[in-house]
Order: sequence, then C-alpha cells, then structure tokens
Amino acid sequence: MAYHPFRNLGLKFLSTCIAALLWLVVAGERVVERVLRAPVEFQNLPDSLELVGNLPETVEVRLRGSSGALTRMGAGDLSAVLDLRTARPGRRLFHLTPAQVSVPYGINVVQVGPSTVMMEFETSGLRIVPVEPDIEGRPAPGFEVTAVTSDPPTVEVAGPESALQRLDAAVTEPVSVTNEARSVSEVVTIGVQDASLRLSKPQTAVVTVTISPRKP
Repeated sequence: MAYHPFRNLGLKFLSTCIAALLWLVVAGERVVERVLRAPVEFQNLPDSLELVGNLPETVEVRLRGSSGALTRMGAGDLSAVLDLRTARPGRRLFHLTPAQVSVPYGINVVQVGPSTVMMEFETSGLRIVPVEPDIEGRPAPGFEVTAVTSDPPTVEVAGPESALQRLDAAVTEPVSVTNEARSVSEVVTIGVQDASLRLSKPQTAVVTVTISPRKP
C-alpha cells in the first residue's frame, strides 16, 4: 500500500497541537521543592524473625518537581521501602536512599531523612497457652458461679521469644453473667494483650459459665 503523507492530515495536526499545548503547560510550571512525610514499608522479612520495639512509621522526604505534579500527589503516591532480607537477630542499621522511595513519574527525590534507621529483630517462636475467659458481673441474688470452661482450652501463640516467655494466658471477650440465674454459654473471640504477639490462626472459643444456687 502506498504511503500518503497527507492522509488523516486533520488528526495529525490536532495531535501535534495537543502535544504542543501539553508541553507549554508543563514547561510553564515552576520547578519547586517540597518536604513530605512518606510511610515506611517493610519487605522480605525472614520468616524466622520478628520486628520488635518502636518501628519507624514515616520518614521525611524532600521532593523536586513541577508545582502541578507535586500538588496532584495523593496519599498513596509516596512510600519508602526497606528491604529486610539481610536482617539478623539484634539491633541492625539500614540505609534509606532516594532510590528506595517510590514517587510518580516526573518527580525526583532529593533527600531522605533520616538516611539511616535502626531496628531490632528477635527470633520468632511458638507457645501453647491456656485460654482464660473474662467474666463480667455477678449472678442474680442467691446464685453463684461454680465453674468456667473454655473450648478450646488452649491456643497457639506466635511472636518474639522474649514476649512469649512473659505470656501466661490468652484472654477472651467479656462474658456477662449479670443477674443471671442459669448457666451462660457464648462464642467469643480469643486474643492476647501484648501487641507484639498474635494467635497462630484467628480463633473463637465457646465459654460456658455454670451458675448454681448458692449453698446455704
């Protein structure tokens, strides 16, 4: 098929005008710098390790770009990524460079602060602990709680070994027996109070509170 340079001439002229207009808009914008807070993302943490202590949630990033591009940046357009594949137990230092900050096209990262962050790692462990139901209130006058059971009676908890050693039991959501004159059975969520620990898998428990007439 022969080439016709004047075919679709109108469309070609229109696209050229749009490209020129866009260039003029971008070229006319001032290049500015702005300091923003970037959330820190952690990647490739070894399965055998746990992050402990106070973790850096954000870092300060100095950006350079057109005023329009910086103004249009949304909350999800900026993040600093730390690769933890080389982590070992103990306190470790990690460099954070401009290359590790994710930004939209056309924006440059000038500086990151702090440029080095310290984090602490511990060996991950597992421990089976009893479930301790949380009972609220008192039965009706003349009645008393005579037994409390949980099904399952134990759960497996994961987390840093030092925190596992301090853990005595898992807890449940409260089960109210206020003014009850008969036994109560409820399905409640199991959890642990230490934020560094977690159940190996989310679980609920059937807590049964036996209420009997108080013996004279």
